[in-house]
Amino acid sequence: MPHRYHNGVLVHENHRVPKPMADLCALIGDFIQYWGFKKIHGQIWTTIFLSREPVDATTLVKRLRVSKALVSLAIKDLLDFEVIQVAGQGSRRKTLYQSHPDLIYVISQVLIAREKKLLEEIKSKQNELNALLKTSKENLDICPEKMGELEDMVSSAHEMLQCLVSSGFINSSK
Repeated sequence: MPHRYHNGVLVHENHRVPKPMADLCALIGDFIQYWGFKKIHGQIWTTIFLSREPVDATTLVKRLRVSKALVSLAIKDLLDFEVIQVAGQGSRRKTLYQSHPDLIYVISQVLIAREKKLLEEIKSKQNELNALLKTSKENLDICPEKMGELEDMVSSAHEMLQCLVSSGFINSSK
């Protein structure tokens, strides 16, 4: 069923979503993809964040016009990353969700959980490649100077993340 707008408002059953809201959710979904999330994560988070009251999964399905399975999987991910949290139960014992109230904490947890782990994996692979470069008798066509530059970039990124965590700006516990 295609989107239907009436006076700039997306109309679907009893759920009215202004077109600018639908557009904003889509754009934040696009933006959050840069962080390694899926577009639906951003759309769900935006919908929950901007809602006056906690939201259940059925409401998200209807507002975002996506499948229940997609919403269910995305909610699980968002809960795991503490981006959203359970706010209680609504009518018909439906679980209600709200965004985490501390956005700095949320960003911190994402950085700690994802970027730090990824940087450590990159460092490990760089060490493997360096060991291979030292022991290999064949020409691997890898410039040692560029390898050193790459190591410096990764080390700098790791140090910046460590500084943010140790400074308290990024809180690793709450």
